[in-house]
Amino acid sequence: MTTLWIICIITLASLIKGITGFGFALVALPPLLLWYAPSDIIPVIVICNFISSTIIILQKKDLNLVPRKARYMIATASVFTLFGVLILKHLTADSLTHSISLIFITLTGLSFFRLKTSIKIPDFSYPVIGAIIGLLAGCTSVGGPPLAIFLNAAKVSNQQFRVIFSWFNIATASIAIIGYAIAGLITMESLHLVLLFTPVLFLGTFIGKKLNSKIPSLLFKKSTLVITLISCIILLLK
Repeated sequence: MTTLWIICIITLASLIKGITGFGFALVALPPLLLWYAPSDIIPVIVICNFISSTIIILQKKDLNLVPRKARYMIATASVFTLFGVLILKHLTADSLTHSISLIFITLTGLSFFRLKTSIKIPDFSYPVIGAIIGLLAGCTSVGGPPLAIFLNAAKVSNQQFRVIFSWFNIATASIAIIGYAIAGLITMESLHLVLLFTPVLFLGTFIGKKLNSKIPSLLFKKSTLVITLISCIILLLK
C-alpha cells in the first residue's frame, strides 16, 4: 500500500512538472519525508528531477533562448549546489526535516502570492540569486519556486521561462548528483527507487505536457500547493 501511495505522489509531481515546467520536488519531497529520511530520498528526487528535466529539454528546447546573464546564474547555482550537498550530508534527519518543512511552507506561500514588480532587475543580481537557489537545491532538492518568482520579476517570456528552468535543473541536478555520489548518499536503494520511478516520470511528464493546453495550470498548481502545504504541516507535527 505504501508503494502505491509513493507512486501516486511521483505521478502527481511529474504531471505538475509536465504542465508548469517545475514543481516536481516541491510536491514530491514533503509527503515522501513521511517514509524516508532526507538524506535517503533527496538524492532520489534530484535524479528524478534530472530525468524529467531532460525529457522536457528534448522536446525542442533551444539553448539560444537562455541569455548570457541567465547562464551566469546557472553557473553560479551549479557551484553553490555543492555547498548544499555538504549541508545535507552533515545535518541530522530531524533538524533537516523540520528545516525543509519551514522552507517549503515559506516557498509555498510565496508561490501562492507571487509579487509582481515593475522594478528593473540588475544584471549583477543573477549570479547572487543563482548562489542562493543553488544552495537550496543542493540541500533540499528544491529551487523551482524562488527561481520562478525571480524570473517572473525579471519579466522573461513564457518560452524563455521554460527553457531557462529546464537548463537550470539540468545543470544543478548534474552537479548535485556528482556531489551525492562522492558523499556516499547514493546507494543501491536509491538506484532501485529511481528505476521504479522512471516509467512514472516519463508517463507523468508526457501526460502533463498534453494537459498543458486543456487544464488551467494556475488552478492545477494551486491545488497541488495546498497538498504540499498540508504535507509540510504534518511533517512539522510529526
